[in-house]
Amino acid sequence: MVVVLTLAAAAPATMSGALAHGPGRAMSGGKMGDARKVTRVVEVVATDNAFSLKSLEVRDGETVRFVVRNDGLDPHELLIGTRAEHAEHLKMMRAMMDEQKKPGGQAGHAGHAQAAPMMQHSSGVMVAPGKTESFVWTFARTPDLEFACDIPGHYEDGMRGPIALDRKSTRLNSSHTDISRMPSSA
Repeated sequence: MVVVLTLAAAAPATMSGALAHGPGRAMSGGKMGDARKVTRVVEVVATDNAFSLKSLEVRDGETVRFVVRNDGLDPHELLIGTRAEHAEHLKMMRAMMDEQKKPGGQAGHAGHAQAAPMMQHSSGVMVAPGKTESFVWTFARTPDLEFACDIPGHYEDGMRGPIALDRKSTRLNSSHTDISRMPSSA
């Protein structure tokens, strides 16, 4: 327990007291972006087990703020990566959950045996039930890119969608605000 508290205390303030995956765990498709360069906001509602966002089309180099609200009863993630990376992350999540189920293992979120421990990712966010989290992402042209919740069972239930990168288009299949078209307050 002391180690967990030490790690949480050492985590950056932007991580809301949650543990990070650590170096080398970032997925492809871009990187955490600069909030000053955001061109639109994508609002996503997560339920058990679906996203309001079904697909996403972005430009190469576009910076987007994702605002993810969890209206479900279980924790959910919204991560950006390739299909292969999501498959690998899902294996890691299953292994972590199996460890939690062992005698002496740490209980999942709110005592749910199937819930993953709350943590932040370098490729998205994990959102507790009833909470809202956000992150800024700058996209890079990457094949087989998708957004997904990699909590075991959620991805398989369809909690994922394709991300198409197009240099000309900023269309989106969800509610969003394109702040590049908003009137200036200056």
